[in-house]
Amino acid sequence: MNQPSTWVITRANIAEIDDAVDRDGIYAKGYFEDVDGRIACVGLRIGSGGTRQVARYGDTVTRSDNGTWTVTPAAEADQ
Repeated sequence: MNQPSTWVITRANIAEIDDAVDRDGIYAKGYFEDVDGRIACVGLRIGSGGTRQVARYGDTVTRSDNGTWTVTPAAEADQ
């Protein structure tokens, strides 16, 4: 997978993105928050420590050709 790839993260494709991040050897797992008094998965955490990014549903997740991952929040992608 040495080509740029871009996804808008959704409940339907979160596993596909998680698998792609994992194949690059980068830690990824679901990101959970309180939603209306219940803990719910709201996106994907990519990376760890100071380089960790959170992609919430609706955000754009991009893998560059050098293997780095970036998250563009939905509000920024709309501008």
